[in-house]
Amino acid sequence: MPLSLSIKNFLEKLPGVGRFSSVAAGMIDRAYLNWPKSYLGQLISYLKTRTIYVGLFLPLALLDMVASGALGIRYALGSFFTSDERQERRLTEQQKYSTLFSRNLYALLASVVGLFSPKLVIFYFTPDRKDKGIISGGGLHHSPNVQIRQPETIEEVQEIFIQARHSATKIMPVGAGRSQGKQYFPEDVKGGIAVDLSKLNEVEINSKEKTAIVGAGATWADIQLEANKHRLALQVMQASNVFSVGGSIGTNIHGWDHTKGVVSNTILSMDIVNGKGERITLTPEDPLFHKIPGSLGLLATVVSVKIQLTDNDLLHERGVEISLADYVSYFRETVQKDPNIKMHLFRLSLDPNNLLGSGVAVNYVKEGTAKPISAPHLRMESARGTRFNQIMVNLARRFGFIRKTYWEWEKTRLLANNSAPMTRNEIMQPPINAMFNPAVSESEWLQEFFVPEENLEDFTLALGQLLMDNEVILLNASIRFVLKHDAAPLSYAHDGDRFALVLCFNQSLSDEEKISVQKWLREAQALAVNHGGSYYLPYQHVSSPEDFEKSYPYASELIELKKEYDPDNLFVSGFFQKYLATKSPEVNHFKAVMANKETQKRFSGFLNNILQRIDSDKLIALMDDILKYKDSHEEIYEELCRRLPEVRPGTLTDFRRTLNSLSSIKTDLGAQAQSLLPEDMTTIDGLVEIGYPGRFVSGFKQNNRTIKGQIVAVYKNPSITDYVQTGFPRPYHRFEKLHYKHPGLANLKDNSADVITCYVGLHHFPEEELDKFLLEIRRVLRKDGRFLLVDHDVIDDESMSMAHMAHTIFNAVTGVPLNKEIKEIRNFQPMTYWKERLAKCGLGYAVEGPEVPLIRKGDPSRNRMVSFNKAAPKLELVNSATQEMAEEPTETITPKPSVELNNGNSEITAGQWRANTRPSSLNSGLPLFADTRNGLPGEQEQAPQNVPVSNSF
Repeated sequence: MPLSLSIKNFLEKLPGVGRFSSVAAGMIDRAYLNWPKSYLGQLISYLKTRTIYVGLFLPLALLDMVASGALGIRYALGSFFTSDERQERRLTEQQKYSTLFSRNLYALLASVVGLFSPKLVIFYFTPDRKDKGIISGGGLHHSPNVQIRQPETIEEVQEIFIQARHSATKIMPVGAGRSQGKQYFPEDVKGGIAVDLSKLNEVEINSKEKTAIVGAGATWADIQLEANKHRLALQVMQASNVFSVGGSIGTNIHGWDHTKGVVSNTILSMDIVNGKGERITLTPEDPLFHKIPGSLGLLATVVSVKIQLTDNDLLHERGVEISLADYVSYFRETVQKDPNIKMHLFRLSLDPNNLLGSGVAVNYVKEGTAKPISAPHLRMESARGTRFNQIMVNLARRFGFIRKTYWEWEKTRLLANNSAPMTRNEIMQPPINAMFNPAVSESEWLQEFFVPEENLEDFTLALGQLLMDNEVILLNASIRFVLKHDAAPLSYAHDGDRFALVLCFNQSLSDEEKISVQKWLREAQALAVNHGGSYYLPYQHVSSPEDFEKSYPYASELIELKKEYDPDNLFVSGFFQKYLATKSPEVNHFKAVMANKETQKRFSGFLNNILQRIDSDKLIALMDDILKYKDSHEEIYEELCRRLPEVRPGTLTDFRRTLNSLSSIKTDLGAQAQSLLPEDMTTIDGLVEIGYPGRFVSGFKQNNRTIKGQIVAVYKNPSITDYVQTGFPRPYHRFEKLHYKHPGLANLKDNSADVITCYVGLHHFPEEELDKFLLEIRRVLRKDGRFLLVDHDVIDDESMSMAHMAHTIFNAVTGVPLNKEIKEIRNFQPMTYWKERLAKCGLGYAVEGPEVPLIRKGDPSRNRMVSFNKAAPKLELVNSATQEMAEEPTETITPKPSVELNNGNSEITAGQWRANTRPSSLNSGLPLFADTRNGLPGEQEQAPQNVPVSNSF
């Protein structure tokens, strides 16, 4: 990149005049995001944030104040002596710099407060985020590779969809982008396309019919402003007007109007664009009309909608203190039966010591016969809210007594019943924007639960206790009523009327706090399910698949609809992939191993005796904790890799344990190899080690085997770490590269090795390449040469899970990324399979005697060494003996009575095993192989009998 361009990019990233203090504010914000756990780390971070605050933020705030003040004066004076057009621009600039001046002035006046808590001051200066791609949940989810398209017309939407379909690119619509999970994240290896509909924001009001035709990208605020001019108002919307119409239909929201239910009840018609790019108009007579709302954009994209409006009546706010025990009966007997109550909610306690424990019923009542009016001063809230609201919200985030005081004040205000009447439009725009902030260290999250009336009290009290136990910073909580709606598969009130309990809380985005919130959110969602209810889908994806199925038992209907209306799977989101996409029936081996204390204990044998890198108790506890909030193998593995440093020993201890592990495996496998090789093979003429850099060569020498000829190491790539495994110098004469996808020994001569070892096993090689590779091994082996194989002898479901988890934990400890972990080939089989497979390639089982697996002590993955010999010069059967042998019943060799099997344990030492077994000799009556390459046509060699594994060991 040219220097001039680099300088230009750097300058573009700098904040504007009057905003330099945002640099320091961002630094402090990021410090809070990475706040350490240790006392020493916390002390260092405490001093660091105060140093930045005093040494950088305050001086920059002073500079910003002076600069913005000077520019504000300049533009104010300049506006007196210029044309009208330029005067308007200068007044706009003067207003901007005046705001910056006052903000920095207030920060300097409150500078002492920031010494105690920098966030009380710097939070208003946090720089806007410039994340590439799309984010949600305040940065909890981020997809940087998503392409964002912003059509201005419905025709452009159609064209985007057609192009995406032709290129097989996943796509998802985005409205206001307020969902807090991956509902609008297109899940595509290419990144996908997010279609931002915000420019489809036209609003057309028909005052005679009391209807509005609006684009999907319009917000409720856009509609309110236009409807107010015609003395009309919305019937159903969320508590805030910042959400888009399209997004609200996608989740089929509800509101404060207890008589209307969900928003789809107010829709007269809608235009959608399907996966083929076709525009279709739907009315309530069309079956699909009732399936689009609440489908989360997975069937088609709403681009325009006609909705029914209502009168913008003047309403009075009336509060009544009601206990939780009496609330449902009060609602049924008083609220529902009074036609003058137009909207209703039940405000709940925010007292940190009594969360949700009490409440005030709030009714918005039409009193008298006043006609609908147009609110004269209706205007939308500024993007960040008022300065006063920002300060109060920020204080509420930090101090529990502020939240308690606010609740007591609000309760008193509501019960006084002396508020001035407000129009419906004014009521339906409560201030909320002060909560929105660009901080990376924290965010405001929402949760909502739907429970039947008979369980509302118990659920609310239990949820309140859960919130207090987890010290949740609750900023708002209320209960609303939702009418039964069973037309949509993902309806949250499918089986009856529901009461919705809505929470808004402040959430730290530090790693530790994200773990904590996922745990209690899962508990809360499970609590709702256990009380016969469900939870709202537009928020964080933390629920288990089991709780999702219980909450939304009709989700399978949506899957079938998707097959019909989106057969190409164009609309695929992160939510769809987690909860609705067809999953493979594979066993989750994390959950299998962690299922009970017995399997955990057996897997600890691998951690303690084989891996030796991590304390087993700590790792088991860590995995148990992760399973409380993660479900799939991919999620668990990623989280395990991220949290592994919590239980990992220090660098020196880790290195020492690595050396101990290497020494242990060398000793054990060396002893096993000594037991398996013929006693008369005192000299090994040619040794090939597959998978390692000569790590096990010394084991042969230490067991009095003389090695002559070439030692060849066949592995991926030489590395400096080879010396850790083998010492210096490397113990081999020749390196050959091992390609796991296409393994082979093409560069090695025929009949050039007495011994070939493959201690990495055959399970990592592609199935279709195995026979070719085994024939290569056989070709390189000399007559009566030995092929020593170590592979997992998987005999049941538990040993299968143990083998998988041994590899998974090894990958996590050694830093293997998720994509490689998932793609890793693991063709685990019982040893009978490998015996048969190798026999077909002319490698016969080279041991007679008791079938006692040579497995390292404590290894639950049953990684077992076996020996094969070169049974014939060529893989070419001259009769059908092999097939006949496969069809005959196999004979299990019973151990001699004198063999001690460790009290019935399937593990046995190499010395015990060798004392009771012997290398196989060539037996008669076995399949014959013809030598058609090197030997005489009539020269034949007999293959050893295939001895099966006995499941009794």
